[in-house]
Amino acid sequence: MRKNKGLQSVNAHVEQDSSFSSIIERAHKLRQLDAKLQRSLPPQVKGTCRLANLRGDTAVLTCQSQLEASKVRMYSRTILQAIQQEFKTSIKKIKVKVVLES
Repeated sequence: MRKNKGLQSVNAHVEQDSSFSSIIERAHKLRQLDAKLQRSLPPQVKGTCRLANLRGDTAVLTCQSQLEASKVRMYSRTILQAIQQEFKTSIKKIKVKVVLES
C-alpha cells in the first residue's frame, strides 16, 4: 500500500528535480527578453505580441488574435531588426502564432 504524504509544494519538486529548475530559469530568461523587446517594438505592435521562444535561428512570437498576428507579420522585418540589435543574436526568422486564451 502506498503511503500518502499529502500535497507537496512546487519548491519541493523543483529541489528534487533539476529539470524543473532549468525550465523555470528558461521561462524567466524569456520573460526578461520579452520585456526588453517590448521597449524596442514599433508603437503599432507594442503589447500585441509576446516573445514565446527562441529556437535556433527563429524567434517565436505569440498573439492573442488573428488580427494582431497579421499586424505583427506586417512589421516582421522591423521586429526582426529590433531582435537582432537588442539581443545581439543571429535570429533570422520570425514565426507568429495565435494563442487563444480561455
